[in-house]
Amino acid sequence: MTTILPILLLATLFSQSVAFTFTFTSTSPVSVGTFTTRSRSTIRATRIFSSTDDGDDDDDDDDDGSMDDEEDHPLADVDDERKSNLFSMMLRDLQIEGVPLLGCDADQVHTLQAALWTTMSELSEQDDAQKACLIMENIPTAALQTFVDDFLVLKTQSDQMEYLPELERVSASIVGKGLGPAVLLEVTPKTATAADDDATTIVDEFKCSAAMKSFMNRVVIGNDDADDESAPASIGLGDEGSAAPIDYRFSSSANICATIASFWNCVCEMQSDASIGTLCLQLPSISNNRFATVSQLLSRSLCLYQGDSVFSLVHFSPTYDRNQIEPVDRPAFGHLPPMSWLTPMLVANGDDDSLLDDDDAALAKSNYQRKSPICAVNIVRNSLLADPTIVAIELQADGRSAQASGLEVYCPNAIRLAATDEAVWKGALAAELAILE
Repeated sequence: MTTILPILLLATLFSQSVAFTFTFTSTSPVSVGTFTTRSRSTIRATRIFSSTDDGDDDDDDDDDGSMDDEEDHPLADVDDERKSNLFSMMLRDLQIEGVPLLGCDADQVHTLQAALWTTMSELSEQDDAQKACLIMENIPTAALQTFVDDFLVLKTQSDQMEYLPELERVSASIVGKGLGPAVLLEVTPKTATAADDDATTIVDEFKCSAAMKSFMNRVVIGNDDADDESAPASIGLGDEGSAAPIDYRFSSSANICATIASFWNCVCEMQSDASIGTLCLQLPSISNNRFATVSQLLSRSLCLYQGDSVFSLVHFSPTYDRNQIEPVDRPAFGHLPPMSWLTPMLVANGDDDSLLDDDDAALAKSNYQRKSPICAVNIVRNSLLADPTIVAIELQADGRSAQASGLEVYCPNAIRLAATDEAVWKGALAAELAILE
């Protein structure tokens, strides 16, 4: 039997940065107002991520709300009034079943993602089977379908799901196959294994923040004073790592739904407050063996609706190893360039590559740019970053050419890291890890 989730849990989660609100639809009769289908093509639906920094609208072309290949859509021959009636009937059936109907005022894809992942987080925190239906009248149904389709694809990817077992309990579907803008979220009862997988470690937020700020000051912001012995391992990622002062946020949960929800609430906060240039979301309960998969999911979630045109990500972990991040030999959003690209990048930048050439140990030192005391992600506003300079490089492994950017940051860092005794970088990281004890 499905347990109905308490209303206040959904309404108050992440209340410190409310980007959307939930309301419960009246129980009798079911009413969602006069519903008019607003389906758009998938391409247009995935471009509704807006930037608070730029009022320009690249979508000034005619928007009649039509659907591409509409004649192939299963509801193409159903008129709007019939769709509205069918949609209301389906909502009524869900309500009779005891499924909470949550009206959500999200009107952009960042608030859409925050609402969906927040609800999935709350549902999955419960031990019993749960259901909830989110009705989003301000979001095109095609945009909701994009989310659901990607979630279904994710669940078929065994290499990802191996490290995201708690998502096995969660499913998402469009109510009525697109009759209206509503998503049905369901979770199955929690098993003992699932309970262990998403168990949250007790962490000290103040210690984590102190350790992370020390790391950020040393590695991301850097210290240009070579005589300052308090910062012997200063690197300085510059614009690649941050823009403007860094704000810090904290999520103690190990549950992947809660992690993604926290991420999207941070994005919503940045969208509503243009003064935040960089926000560091600390994720101390994400284990090192799950870091690669979680970082990929964060990047995937942001890029789903072209959010990477507004924000960049920089991923950090205590055991960061670029050779453990897929794809190993191609760029991965939010990560260092592939290790096999560093020497060609130095050549293209006109630098001396002798320190790195055919030396795996020297190459591996570049990982210290991302080795932090806890897992974390920097969300960086693109509008505050310099336009990337894209350079063609010749890959040594197979003679192919590729395009790379960030040479002005990664090349000098790679040289400096390779030229310094690794004990310096290990010692600095060990000192920051000691803060957590």
